[in-house]
Amino acid sequence: MIAGVGPALVDYIYTIDEYPQRGGHAIVKNFIRMPGGACANVIAGLASFGVRCKFYSTIGRDEDAKFFIESMRGVDLKLNVTHELTGRVDVYVDRYGERTFFVHPNASGIVELRIDEEDYEEVDYFYLDPFPSKRSFQVHVEIAKKAKEHGKFVVLNPGYPYTLLGFERLKELLRFTDLVIISEPEFKNLNVSEDDLLEFVRILVITLGSKGSKAVTEEKTFYQPAFKVERVVDTTGAGDAFSAGFLYGFLKGLPLDICLRLGNFVASYNIQYYGARNFPPREEVDKIIQAGNEY
Repeated sequence: MIAGVGPALVDYIYTIDEYPQRGGHAIVKNFIRMPGGACANVIAGLASFGVRCKFYSTIGRDEDAKFFIESMRGVDLKLNVTHELTGRVDVYVDRYGERTFFVHPNASGIVELRIDEEDYEEVDYFYLDPFPSKRSFQVHVEIAKKAKEHGKFVVLNPGYPYTLLGFERLKELLRFTDLVIISEPEFKNLNVSEDDLLEFVRILVITLGSKGSKAVTEEKTFYQPAFKVERVVDTTGAGDAFSAGFLYGFLKGLPLDICLRLGNFVASYNIQYYGARNFPPREEVDKIIQAGNEY
């Protein structure tokens, strides 16, 4: 079983032709409400592929809370109400698929989680992703440390919030981490080498956007090119989709090159639609595994 620990968010997605200059304006062409939160997206994706999942977070009492809970079917939810309003993100997407986020932390900014001793005993993998809160980092350090004390495997997606803290601070969390999944721009923020991270973690996975992705261990570097798509509609959640695909293979014990290919495939599917939770059918993902095994 894998458990996600991250924010429960609802995305309000607005499509525009292009971003205006500062002080200017843009016309909203369409609006979509979608469940979100990077960690929640990954867990929802894994659940859709048939993986046993839990999700720990904080939430409000509003309609967005009901909407979010409904979106997490198949996931064992451990949610704590810490605010009247659920965390919300306003996302503006231009015609090229680029997006900009405006975050309303609300409940996701008050990180008071309910994780009991029995949870650490039951869960095999913990997936950590930042909350929009100053307490987020220390909460994740405490969870990762306790998970390692129970012999569990810890996956971290530090995102911009944690990479901007700097490598020296991030070390506090990396020392309790087994696998890091990070984008190329986020990795460059740290201003360190791959070997620097591998002093702390077993596996470093770097997503490279349109160039694909790679995984680095002390012994070897693996690379897989991106899948080509006819049109990029929305890159929101592309990294989360990658993580869901990669971890689906990783939890099955598949080789890292096949895990990367799975991540690339799920990400390529996701970016052809609006929103962060557009996952391919499990049967299509399993075809990628079969093709990789045959290769």
